[in-house]
Amino acid sequence: MSMAHNSNHTNLTDTDFEHNRLAQSAQQYLNNPMLMHQLCDRVYEQLNADIKIQKERIGNSSTGRQ
Repeated sequence: MSMAHNSNHTNLTDTDFEHNRLAQSAQQYLNNPMLMHQLCDRVYEQLNADIKIQKERIGNSSTGRQ
């Protein structure tokens, strides 16, 4: 028997609450240019750090296998 989606709060899962919390946070960032700027800076820093780690890993693996 399939269950239809019910909007009753008792049927909301932890995932539903997490999605709702994330949506509220995202809306705060979208409405606040300063927060959005800080978020973009942080994402850029994380991506840059990840690229650096990947380059080091590739460099180490290619020199170690010669």
